[in-house]
Amino acid sequence: ANACLLPREISQDKTKMTKAPNAKWAQRKDKIFLTINIPNLDPAKTKINVTPTNFSFTSDEWSLVFDTFGEVNPDECKWTIGARDVTVLLVRKEEGEYWDKLQKGAKIQNMTVDWDKWKDEDEVADDDDFDSSGMQGMGGGMPGMGGMGGGGMGGM
Repeated sequence: ANACLLPREISQDKTKMTKAPNAKWAQRKDKIFLTINIPNLDPAKTKINVTPTNFSFTSDEWSLVFDTFGEVNPDECKWTIGARDVTVLLVRKEEGEYWDKLQKGAKIQNMTVDWDKWKDEDEVADDDDFDSSGMQGMGGGMPGMGGMGGGGMGGM
């Protein structure tokens, strides 16, 4: 009875041959902007998962997974999946000084600074120009996302 689902299950073998997409990021004291550029993106095959210390994105043969430099609040993070890119808003758990980099560990292949969105810490105004309306959040019901699990208030 489940034979028609089998071909989709086999697609997990593709994870061995994933490519790193071109991506760029910028930040404010309370949030991180991430744009992942992929041509002909299929939203139905795109999965995004955010935990307090990790971000993962997969779509067909593309994959971007990293541990964040600091903690984020998954429940407040949002994203929009378009035909050519994914725009992500990661909300930092605590407002504070700018992160030294986006991720813990080594540099991410194909990741650059988004100078169009970047503002230095001393030039950020309260009327920030990033519009997050229309973005989906963790509760957006993305197909195949599954539960968040764990969570916890580690360190509190």
